[in-house]
This record gives sequence, C-alpha cells and structure tokens, in this order.
Amino acid sequence: MAASGSISARDDAVSPVVGATLMIAISIILAAVIAVIVMGGGNGLLETSPQATFQFTYADNGTADATLNESDAAVWLTITHAGGDRIKSSELRIRASPGGTVSGRKLGLSSNVTAGASTTVRVDTDSTVRIIHSRDRSQSTILAQWNGPAA
Repeated sequence: MAASGSISARDDAVSPVVGATLMIAISIILAAVIAVIVMGGGNGLLETSPQATFQFTYADNGTADATLNESDAAVWLTITHAGGDRIKSSELRIRASPGGTVSGRKLGLSSNVTAGASTTVRVDTDSTVRIIHSRDRSQSTILAQWNGPAA
C-alpha cells in the first residue's frame, strides 16, 4: 500500500487525459466558429461599408431633386457615383450642414445606386455636404464629402 500523499500508478495518466480532452474541445469549437463564418451565418460579423467614389459639380442655377437649403447663396450641387461598389438607395443619405438630410429613396435614385447614377440637391455655398452610408442606424460611414466654396 502506498503512503498517503505519494503518486500511485493509477494517477499517472490524469494530466495527459485532461490536456487531450481540452485540446479536442477547443478544436471543435474553433472549427464550428469557422464553419459558421464560411457558410454565411456570420454575415453581420464581416460586413463592411461599400467602397465608392463620388464626383461633385455645382452650378449657379438648375433643377434640384431635393432642397437642403433655401437662401440667396444656394447653388445646385450634382452628386455622381463615379465608381466602386453598388449601394442600396435605402442605405444612403445626403446631409448638408448647415441644412438638412435627405435619403437616397427620396432623391429618386433606383434601388441600387451604381456608377453613373447622379442626383442634384440645392445647398448653400457655405455648406459641407456628406454622403453617408448606414445599414442600420447604429453605425454609419461617411463615403464622401464636399465643402462649398464659402465653407
């Protein structure tokens, strides 16, 4: 009989068995997480804002799809999607500061805004106009910005 506190022959394998069990469990969990992401179950985890280029041109007169400022110093700003990813109009907003905000849908843009699509808004010469993308209202990204000549 072994003395109390000494290691017996039956206790030798406990540590390697626990280690092997933990390694197998971690491997299974890691494989499951990778499978969920690869299979598309983790769409929200990897979504990024679209990459797009916008071109801004302004004129002293014209016709606007939306008016964000009503003053004597207002200009007509044409915003054109010059290239890059397509963007859902429901996820797009144009904000003038000072001024207001208008959604992509109210600008008469098609459901998917692609290269070549354009809209015209009326803004003050001292406005800063931002094109904002947001899938949900919790997170938004500024895709492009224009500073008026008097801004």
